[in-house]
Amino acid sequence: MSLECSTSGSTARKIVEARQADHVAFLHRAPFAIDAFDLGYLPGFREDCGYQQTQFHGLDIPVGMLDNDFRNPDLERFVDRFFEHEPQVGVIGDVDDIDDVNAHVAAAREIQASYPEAELIVVPKSRAVIDAIPEDLVLGYSRGYADRLAHEFSDPADWRGRRVHILGGSPPKQLDAIRQLTRPTLTDEPPADIVGVDWNGPHRGAQFGEFWTADGWDDSGRDADHVTVRKTVRHSLARVRQFWIANGIWPETTPEDEGLDVEYEGPSPADLEQAACTECGANVWRTRRGPYVAEYDTGAICGYCSYECYFNHRHRNNLEEIAGEQSVYLPPE
Repeated sequence: MSLECSTSGSTARKIVEARQADHVAFLHRAPFAIDAFDLGYLPGFREDCGYQQTQFHGLDIPVGMLDNDFRNPDLERFVDRFFEHEPQVGVIGDVDDIDDVNAHVAAAREIQASYPEAELIVVPKSRAVIDAIPEDLVLGYSRGYADRLAHEFSDPADWRGRRVHILGGSPPKQLDAIRQLTRPTLTDEPPADIVGVDWNGPHRGAQFGEFWTADGWDDSGRDADHVTVRKTVRHSLARVRQFWIANGIWPETTPEDEGLDVEYEGPSPADLEQAACTECGANVWRTRRGPYVAEYDTGAICGYCSYECYFNHRHRNNLEEIAGEQSVYLPPE
């Protein structure tokens, strides 16, 4: 791994170790969580999202991370769900006021009494709160779409010497934060220990038919009717993993690992010959109006020869469609 400037032996080793994360998390529902787990991500959900929580009950993967989402935080509810799902990592919540630190620390101590190996994260939202959080707890560094981001109230030096999880932000933005928190300094300040990162941007981009690359969002699949939201998210996740591996952040070991061979692919000749409409049996690639792909909450993906065929039969298949996410690819007019 290349460093920002040259440094001597032991210091260099400490910085390299500090930059490599223990986990890279992706918090979402099935089937996206399953794909993320297969690719080596730590899957999880935001505990105020009942839909995500109920789906994890039926998945054959662990709840790796539980986030007490800032939009609807509840410490008591979070602790209850932590004991229910026993995740490896827990984001206890945001702390805006110094007077609220004790409540979050108390929640952490209650969890630690039963799960001493759990990584527990408290997210400071002011400079004073950083120092008030005990050093055995991980600091959450806000870099995404939160109401107040870490760089707006603190300097990189405030986080050095602490264990840090980067919350949100695209990989280049997260990498910039990691470099600021770990690069060598003239005063030889200890680097932050980057425990983990998480980002859910791939799903948001997939709604517009775009997947993430190190060079920016790519919309080459937007007009490809055979590409689903799930496939687009999976492609982004594979690219994100390649990015972190190239920059020395990806963990040495992960729960699962399918390899890096996840690439965008169009339909094969066999697909063109064999793909039949779920309802009428017509070849979905050879109809005048083009195919329509729908994803359902069971993880099932059904292809229809046209939007009209899908619409006429959608109440007959006994599957609950994922609201607003049945497909990002509309057939041409």
